[in-house]
Amino acid sequence: MTFETHTRAQRWLIVAGLFFFLAINFADKALIGLAAEPIMRELNLTHGQFGRIAASFFTLFSISALLVGLLSNRVKTRWLLLAMAVTWSISQVPLLLFAAPATLVLSRVLLGASEGPAYPVAVHALYKWFPDRERAVPSALLTIGASFGAGLIAPLITTVIVAFGWRAAFQLLAVVGLVWSALWLWIGKEGPLGGHDDPHAVAARTGHGEGATAYPERIPLSALLLSRTCVGSDLAGFAAYVILTVATVWLPSYLVRVAGYSLTQVGWIVVLPAFGQMVSSPLLSWWSQRLMARGVSSRHARGTLGAAAVVASGIALVLMTRLGTGPLLIAAVTVAFSLASFTFVSGMTLAGEIVPPAQRGGVLGINVSIATLGGLVTPAVIGSVIDRAASPVAGFQTGMTLAGGFAIIAGLVAALLIHPEGDRARFAALARNEQPESVASPLVSGER
Repeated sequence: MTFETHTRAQRWLIVAGLFFFLAINFADKALIGLAAEPIMRELNLTHGQFGRIAASFFTLFSISALLVGLLSNRVKTRWLLLAMAVTWSISQVPLLLFAAPATLVLSRVLLGASEGPAYPVAVHALYKWFPDRERAVPSALLTIGASFGAGLIAPLITTVIVAFGWRAAFQLLAVVGLVWSALWLWIGKEGPLGGHDDPHAVAARTGHGEGATAYPERIPLSALLLSRTCVGSDLAGFAAYVILTVATVWLPSYLVRVAGYSLTQVGWIVVLPAFGQMVSSPLLSWWSQRLMARGVSSRHARGTLGAAAVVASGIALVLMTRLGTGPLLIAAVTVAFSLASFTFVSGMTLAGEIVPPAQRGGVLGINVSIATLGGLVTPAVIGSVIDRAASPVAGFQTGMTLAGGFAIIAGLVAALLIHPEGDRARFAALARNEQPESVASPLVSGER
């Protein structure tokens, strides 16, 4: 069976299923931040204690992304996605039985373990339906799904929290996850690309097709991970995940404690960054694809553009701490927590360029596990900064400034590193048995 035998409707139905898969995934992530104030009050937690509980979500997140990403090279993605959705729904049960710091940690650790591989496996599943030249827009739609879950359903979640308590919000998302699982059993299918008929695989074997030159079916894992493209994308992704974690864990409290908004108002304000992601990610993806169609190198059309989005978010995050309550603050919040997410799209497409299909799921999982380490350290670090500051307001402002400054530096360095054309040339040389030393040491290559 070839790619052409599959109808357009079928592959876009898969995109829709993956869209809602990531929407639920990111709603689960965002819930802890939206429920932060009532949880801290009820369980009598300091900011540092709450930050460590929030960080527990990432205890197994990265290792799970790595292991399941490698597993996705051998197991069908439809079953992996189903297993993740069922597991993260079950992970809410401890909180429904007994709410305490210990059960909250247990629930978050299990939730993180089941959600860690969600994005890379979803992207791997998507790439089995779309060739490289058509991946930018559907990849952006997956990011929109994440934005939808992280922000656009926030008013619904905050309404449930205010009306029925924070436990009811956890219960609601558990039920939604089970409903998605039932629907996925019906619509979930494995795509035709990534196997014997994948154009990249054909090019690797024959020296013809999309690749235009012979390309190896497998590349040493260390060479892939140390390539300039992977290192630069990981750095930009790490910075973007720092910003994402600030948004999901600390932004609602910042808006309540520092800006003076009510929890209900916060539920509507956090819609704006989500809406910003839903607009900016497809727009930047379209622009990236347009630039490549006009002959701009992928290094700049994907890499530099994605890194620039991280830098812009970092600048807005720093400016946010200098603004008082009002429209300018809300505008800064929107920019700070919307643009950086594009680097997840650009990073995945960049990896898809240089990684052979047979290794793609594993490498995507490893790259995500590295990037999401930002989620492991950020909540506890900022929580500690808040508790040690002269006042919570000063602590929040210092924490946000540190996160924004790091994003600016990381984005600039990533822009200098990313170079998919150079990496592909080195790996193609490996396939032709030429210049093997350049493949072994990509970061010290003189290629610019």
